[in-house]
Amino acid sequence: MEKRNSERVNKRLEVKYRTKADNTAITSDLSDTGMFISTSRGGKQGSVLDIMLNLPNSPQLYLKGKVVRSISAAPGLNGNVKSGMGINLISPPQDYLNYVQSLLTVRSGK
Repeated sequence: MEKRNSERVNKRLEVKYRTKADNTAITSDLSDTGMFISTSRGGKQGSVLDIMLNLPNSPQLYLKGKVVRSISAAPGLNGNVKSGMGINLISPPQDYLNYVQSLLTVRSGK
């Protein structure tokens, strides 16, 4: 059963966040309500993270998000399951929402 309420777009962007240490990772998809961060150093489900997102040709965006899903795939699965964490964004800034909308518009060809 699909739990997503927002349309997602595949996009690889660098993000930085802090759990027990500073981490750098890559997004694999974005939506207006959240993102999936591909990482082997995910945060604990329910924790709130400060996230710095690097957008192309734009200033860095500072986001706050709650970890709603954390996945640690076994090393031998060869890409069948991706490690990372699903993030539900808390009050995303308008610049982020505009960026996601621009990606969705390009994808749909409108």
